[in-house]
Amino acid sequence: MYGYKHYRFSLSIDRDTLLSVYQGAVKRIRVRTDEGMVVDIDANHLKEFTSADGIHGIFELLTTQENKFVKIQRLN
Repeated sequence: MYGYKHYRFSLSIDRDTLLSVYQGAVKRIRVRTDEGMVVDIDANHLKEFTSADGIHGIFELLTTQENKFVKIQRLN
């Protein structure tokens, strides 16, 4: 999409660690993009990708030029 920033990253969070997110102890998840940039993501944006094993996969974060969240999608 034109005018947006794309950040691709891998994520692997096990079920026990994910419980911290649901209990409110963790508000943000820090990821390193494929380009080496460190990005903090609001943990609530990842809840839709939760399975019984946690959250695993390759994702793409889309933001505005001002770094406002637009969406996250799983690529695999």
